[in-house]
Amino acid sequence: MLAEPLDALSDAPAAVPIGRLGPFEVASDGTLSPADPAVAPGFGYRWRGRRVAARLLPGWRIGFSVVAARVPFTAEDAEARPRVLAAVSALRASLARGWSLRLTPDHAIHLETAAELGSPPTATRLVTVATLFALDLAPLIDFLEAEGARPA
Repeated sequence: MLAEPLDALSDAPAAVPIGRLGPFEVASDGTLSPADPAVAPGFGYRWRGRRVAARLLPGWRIGFSVVAARVPFTAEDAEARPRVLAAVSALRASLARGWSLRLTPDHAIHLETAAELGSPPTATRLVTVATLFALDLAPLIDFLEAEGARPA
């Protein structure tokens, strides 16, 4: 749920609705608005075997979250485990501004960031920011897997 009402996000002029794109209404000019103004729209997609979760944030930003990889248990790969933990530490220290990394008790390596959707928000920009997130994520996944992390 958003901290501020979704109607506060709608600074684009109203256009004629022509259909839906998941949780968004699409207008004739390509702009997006939440289909249900009381609920923050979200969507997901799969990329490189991982489920990417995306959600609308205040200020027409899209937040992205993904389990990028998993640290192997000692019983699975005792040699890789310390390398992966060191890689997680190094990655956390070198992430671009706005990115965060969490290591959960189940050994999942979560990465999160947000991107500007722009105003007025459009379906094209939505697909663009989702694609750019995947492209930015690729080298991070490659690095973790090269150090022995398990695919998510």
